[in-house]
Amino acid sequence: MAEQTLILGTDNHLVATFTPAAHPSSEPPRCVAILSNSGVIPRGGPHRMNVHLARRFAELGVPSVRFDMSGLGDSLRASGNLPVIDQWVADTRAVMDAAQARYGCDRFLMIGFCSGAVVGHLVALEDPRMRAVLLWDLYAYPTLQFHARTFLYKLRRAGVVGAVKKLWARISAGFRATPDEAPETARWIGMSISPPIEEFVQRAQTLTADGVELFFVFSGGEPEFFNHNGQFKAMFGRYPFFDKVAFHYLEVSDHLVTSRKAQSAFLSMTEHWLRQRILKQ
Repeated sequence: MAEQTLILGTDNHLVATFTPAAHPSSEPPRCVAILSNSGVIPRGGPHRMNVHLARRFAELGVPSVRFDMSGLGDSLRASGNLPVIDQWVADTRAVMDAAQARYGCDRFLMIGFCSGAVVGHLVALEDPRMRAVLLWDLYAYPTLQFHARTFLYKLRRAGVVGAVKKLWARISAGFRATPDEAPETARWIGMSISPPIEEFVQRAQTLTADGVELFFVFSGGEPEFFNHNGQFKAMFGRYPFFDKVAFHYLEVSDHLVTSRKAQSAFLSMTEHWLRQRILKQ
């Protein structure tokens, strides 16, 4: 298995590493995996997770491309004036074009860490070749139990005296949002702001109606963002797309998949999803 790093894109500004299947076949692969940046982390991924994924996929007969989006890692900025997210969507589609020409396959899946999850589902909305996306710590919306657990978390962290002081400050301010708090309908995640829940639900329903596989995975390291196994159902259980998607709460992991235990769990979880939902093995 010989990896190859190439420069591509309309401006020759993107750097991408192609990993072929470990056991080449005369038949085109069933799908190609797209791996990209997590926030500003280069294409190797958090703690080289994209490298580990590429090699795990190769053993399963799935080639992959891991690349740096415009302005990140080894890639240069694009020459146009597109908004950042729109440019990254265009970058991903350009990489898909190159991978299709190289491997002869027009079906793609994407592992989207953090901001990559934002890009991945937006690509799927624009490009019918994107047939599956793993969405790591994508958008989360507050629920009643989420608020209760967040309160207890802050209470344990600040102590009783600190919690009382903060509560009194909120009461004195008339429960106005403090400057470091984003409104509940505009919570920051990666490089994007969470859209209103109804807007995101419409996106998810459009994708699942088109047969796109969505795998929502949340880490256990962001208790003020997503903090219990039942939160996903509480957020989306009433919507038609809920029964058509996969979900996992990887409580053992933080957002950057730091520990060896978390990395092993992530790889096993992803391989199981790939086998069961995409390769149908």
